[in-house]
Amino acid sequence: MKQIGWDLFARFERIALPANRFFANARAAPSPLLPLSPLLPLLPLPSLPPQTNNAFSILLYAGRHTVAKAWLLFLVIASANAIAQPVAQTDAAVAPFQFIFNEAEFNDANTLEPPTSGEWRTLSLPDNWFKRKHHRDQLGWYRLKTTIPDSVLTTPKGISIYIPRATNNIAVFVNGSLCGVSGDFDKRELNWNVAQHFTVPLSLLRAGQNEILIRLHPNGFGRAGLSTVHLGEATLIRDRWERRYFLQNTAPKLVTLLVFLSGLLSLWIWLRRRTEVMFGLFALMCLVSIFRTASYIVRDSGSIFISLVVPSLGLLTALQFSFVIRFADAHRPRFERALWIFVIVAITLYLFTPAQWGVLADAYFNIAIGMVGLACFFVLTHALFKVSSARNQLMAVALMVNLALGIHDLINFMQLLAFDHLYLLPLGLPLFSIAVGSLLVTRFVSTLNNYETLNAQLSERVAERESQLQLSYERSRELDQQRATAEERQRLMRDMHDGIGSHLMSTLALARMGSLSNKDMTEVLADCIDELKLTIDSLEPVERDLLVVLGNLRYRLEPRLNAAHISLEWAVNDLPPLTYLDPENIRSVLRIVQEAFTNTLKHSGAKRITISTGIDRASNRVLVRITDDGIGVDAGAGSGENAFGNNVPNSASKKQSEEKYSGRGIDNMKNRAAKLGGEVQFMALQGGGTCVNLYLPIR
Repeated sequence: MKQIGWDLFARFERIALPANRFFANARAAPSPLLPLSPLLPLLPLPSLPPQTNNAFSILLYAGRHTVAKAWLLFLVIASANAIAQPVAQTDAAVAPFQFIFNEAEFNDANTLEPPTSGEWRTLSLPDNWFKRKHHRDQLGWYRLKTTIPDSVLTTPKGISIYIPRATNNIAVFVNGSLCGVSGDFDKRELNWNVAQHFTVPLSLLRAGQNEILIRLHPNGFGRAGLSTVHLGEATLIRDRWERRYFLQNTAPKLVTLLVFLSGLLSLWIWLRRRTEVMFGLFALMCLVSIFRTASYIVRDSGSIFISLVVPSLGLLTALQFSFVIRFADAHRPRFERALWIFVIVAITLYLFTPAQWGVLADAYFNIAIGMVGLACFFVLTHALFKVSSARNQLMAVALMVNLALGIHDLINFMQLLAFDHLYLLPLGLPLFSIAVGSLLVTRFVSTLNNYETLNAQLSERVAERESQLQLSYERSRELDQQRATAEERQRLMRDMHDGIGSHLMSTLALARMGSLSNKDMTEVLADCIDELKLTIDSLEPVERDLLVVLGNLRYRLEPRLNAAHISLEWAVNDLPPLTYLDPENIRSVLRIVQEAFTNTLKHSGAKRITISTGIDRASNRVLVRITDDGIGVDAGAGSGENAFGNNVPNSASKKQSEEKYSGRGIDNMKNRAAKLGGEVQFMALQGGGTCVNLYLPIR
């Protein structure tokens, strides 16, 4: 394990070897290119690796080495930042030509052409007109003088001028010739916060002494002035200008775009969910932020965007408080109400302030909103840290950073910092978008987790319910089976009691009285057996098929018909299933058909019985027809022919037939058919014979 530790450290040491060499050389001989080189003696240089395998020694050396590397990294970064601040270069042979003007001569001649008279006073750059109480409604001229070597005039890279800040517009002259302007002077374009860059044609320069004149147009700005001026090779100067322009102009524009997109997203969420007031407030906050950063985009001094830059700070502060207090799930209604009243009153007073007091109005308004913003910060920080969470901590960081940047910009606005100092508050706005984004991500992840948890819980509940339903179903089916068995048992007992039992009891009574012949007893016993068979047949599974019911009956009755020398003609057709054919209804159908067969055997003297089936589609019912060729009844009138091709009597014949077939057995047949929703018709056939039609509904 110790050997592995040293091997890993040796790899790290080989990687860091170039840094170590630079480290040692810089400490031994501080370089002028490293502005923080005087801090090198404070660097905790690690000693050589100890010649030991002690684990504590390994960790101690590695720790000291890491601290040294971290300190070196800090010095390099800090030095790079210091190098980014231009330094006057006097040795043209060592580095590219460059010069920073920290002094200039000033002439307050209010002319558009370079002044030929007037006093030139020497002053330091940056020059702040407010601090030296110079009138801001007239022009001013700056004169810069420098010596340019002959070698610079032949450089292919060219010469450039870079001015970090000039309020509000400038015109640059080189050796009396116009080199460039910052904007449209007539429209008073707003260029006070735009870093200026001008390419100087080599034809305007001359070897030796050169003069640069800068005409400043304050355009009424209270913070008029000129920053330091950078002159040098185009590549070097342009790099500096691009870095400054990005921080001062491009970055705020990108921030504005990001804030705009964040506002659109929040507005869409609020429109879809009106109860989410927080997102509506954030959308308004983003909109007001766009007004606040309008000076980085809009150059027209008469634009309404520019007129709302200062008052938008108050509205932004109030919206920020209302948004964050809801973000923290806290409630401060009294403070929030007082804040909005104060902001509305302050904005109203500011907008109606006379123009001649505009500078003081800007100052007092910004100071007042800054103090209120500080109070809001403490209230919001307390609310955010009251409920500790990652999103609240992120929002607290966003507030702290924006407060620090706001204080910095307020101090800069009060001109307590250098004239060319950057305004940084717009750069802190994306932190609120990040905080809102973290809230949305947290909610999304929480929703997914809740959804998955809910799915798991639902699956468990469904499985539990399925188990309970299955158990309940088994119990219900068992109870249904028991109930069906009990009902079937009761039905069988009732049928046997009312049918077979009644026949046997009456037969027994007649036998005891001696009034029953052997033939009559045989018939009675045969009827009892038929009744018993009928009960058994009704219990057979038939799958709601009437033909199966009739087939079972045919199997039971055909031997008796053959014994009576009666032939059975089977002419059935397919029938649709009848859903109501349970054992009880099957027994009713069998009794009807059996009664028709019994009447034929006892009374007709027929030699042939025909049973047929069909469908009466007009009435949506099935037909079971039993016909014989026995003696029948007297036919009163002519007959017709039905849809099945059989000769049937007309209505008068049908009435006579029904009167002929009357009695308790026929009445029982009709009652049973009526309970099934059907009917039974009795008719005499032409030429002899009887027809019994049983109609059953299709359902």
